[in-house]
Amino acid sequence: MRMDSYEELKQNLETLLSEKREFFSSMKSKKELGEIIEIANREPSYEKKAEKFLSLIRN
Repeated sequence: MRMDSYEELKQNLETLLSEKREFFSSMKSKKELGEIIEIANREPSYEKKAEKFLSLIRN
């Protein structure tokens, strides 16, 4: 991402810092990850898919 002015940098930082972010780390096999993704993908919205994915990957 390129910023051509201080104001553009400031705006991008404000946007980044105001968004709620989730950190996740996992050691899962490709098979396990595929299953988790498949289950999470059944959810109706991107937010619900993310919530389901995070809950499954943390268990």
